[in-house]
Amino acid sequence: MRENADSFTNPLPQKADYDLEEHLIYGKQKGWKKVLEWIFTIFAWGLLLSYVIYLVYGMLAVKNGWYLPEFTIYNREMVMEIRKYFFFLFIVLLVVIVLLIFWKNYNRRRFGNLHRRKFRPPVDNKELSDMFELDEQMVEKMQNDRYILLETNIVPENLGIGGKNPKEDTYEDEKEEHHKRKYNL
Repeated sequence: MRENADSFTNPLPQKADYDLEEHLIYGKQKGWKKVLEWIFTIFAWGLLLSYVIYLVYGMLAVKNGWYLPEFTIYNREMVMEIRKYFFFLFIVLLVVIVLLIFWKNYNRRRFGNLHRRKFRPPVDNKELSDMFELDEQMVEKMQNDRYILLETNIVPENLGIGGKNPKEDTYEDEKEEHHKRKYNL
């Protein structure tokens, strides 16, 4: 089945009737608000990146004995404190990894040999022809031919996708009742 899907080229391209513009909310924002938003965004990203860069450089500087400049909020004590937290988080990460490995092995030993899924037997052409009310030659032709033109819908009404959508029916009924009430009909 997979090799047939790879070699199949669809003669009718599938088009999604979906407009992204309908689902986005556009508001009219004044120019000074946009500029202020950009300034705050750039400032926040700059602060975050400078913090990360100072931490990485600070850890390397403390470890190798390099010069570490101190600023108002960035100093050696902060780097040492963060280094303790990173060490603690690294230990927690190792413990979690070991626990997950044990859990995986436990589940493999306990549930690995179980085969609880019951697969349905393969469907043969006789069942397909009975289901869709076709002759078996037509079913074989549909399975083997590359392009198929159907004159009528072969999906039965009781299969769900061949009939009408029940939601649409109730919507149409509600719309009709609303129309009658609105215009006193």
